[in-house]
Amino acid sequence: MKHLLIFAILLLNLMAASASPSASFGEFDRKARAKEPLSVVFFGGSLTYGANASDPGTTSWRGLMMDYLREKYPNTPFNFHDAAIGGTGSDLGMFRLQRDVLSKKPDLVFYDFTMNDGPDSTNMEKLAAYEGILRKMIGAGIPVEQEFFTFKFFRAPDAYQLPLYLDHKKLAEAYHTATGDVLVSIGEMVHSGQVSEDKIWPADQAHPYDFGYMLFFDTVRDGLEKAIADQRVCVVPEKPVFSDKFNKATRTILVDGTLPKGWRRHTAYRTALWYDGLSSRWMSDMAVCGGKEKGQPTAVTDIEPLKIGFMGTFVGLFGEKGAGGLSFKVKIDGKAVSYEIKSKEGSQFFEAWPNNMSRFAPGYKDAHLFSWIPIASQLAAGKHTLEIEPVLDPDNPDGELHIESVCSAGE
Repeated sequence: MKHLLIFAILLLNLMAASASPSASFGEFDRKARAKEPLSVVFFGGSLTYGANASDPGTTSWRGLMMDYLREKYPNTPFNFHDAAIGGTGSDLGMFRLQRDVLSKKPDLVFYDFTMNDGPDSTNMEKLAAYEGILRKMIGAGIPVEQEFFTFKFFRAPDAYQLPLYLDHKKLAEAYHTATGDVLVSIGEMVHSGQVSEDKIWPADQAHPYDFGYMLFFDTVRDGLEKAIADQRVCVVPEKPVFSDKFNKATRTILVDGTLPKGWRRHTAYRTALWYDGLSSRWMSDMAVCGGKEKGQPTAVTDIEPLKIGFMGTFVGLFGEKGAGGLSFKVKIDGKAVSYEIKSKEGSQFFEAWPNNMSRFAPGYKDAHLFSWIPIASQLAAGKHTLEIEPVLDPDNPDGELHIESVCSAGE
């Protein structure tokens, strides 16, 4: 009998240890009041980084939130992590999740991608990526606040009916997250005449100045405080609300394998057009081809195509681009893949995929930025082969192609 009792106690302890951790805002508050060290991650795009704030680390809503938590819990050691890259959405976010979020062992995550995923339409691949990220964070026991930010050109009250925004709100209800609904709070203030749009967004239609970020912060703070007061616990529904097609996401670092002839290992750029786009913050060493080897331009015959196998229905390339970056051609399972440019006159398709800075800094030879290029998103489930062939340009003998990883996801 004694042995059975000991066995039962051990079994209960084992079950408790293996149970999913609780993504509880009350537990976050308890730890903070107990002065336990806490990790907080800000995961999103340029509005999370604080673009156009006079000092993004202090006068953005993110900076104000860091100050607020330090003041609310004055003796608690906080580690704050900026995981925001401007101009990116959840399709890249699902491949950054492990490195930039989960590895920080966060006790709280502020989660933003609604604007960058395109709130005025519904892209089912991005919606699946967004929900997949949410499932993994909450499944790891992390309380999450979803941020619903807004741009100047989304005006109340029509903005409240944006399709993707409504889908993300449904996820908030199903997963019991906290929410910072800036789209509604600022929309109501502007619509009622309490504040001018131009005072919030004096420079461009996406990024506010300090005054606007202060309004963003007020709403995000109120969402956090409500979740703490309610002792809210985030949950993972047994079945996804929309899709779990990207439950497996793989980021294959190219230099971890054997590079083909003409490719070499190189460190990431240490400069960028803007700080949240600094590739060395987000990536390891690059697989590089082109340019000059031992002072001589690389000939096309000296470079073999980069070939790699992957699993899934989605594939993209994460790397970096410079002012003289090379274009490249893509084949999947031996078939050429082109990209589309839409215009009023119709669609045009091109086989050479650009990867340079000419759009952002024409003529500026030292311009650098990260590069995220989704290649295909509706492949058949299963195994595939990706082939990358640089397009060398005699007029650009120093041009290089920099790729850090092949990112694949899906069934």
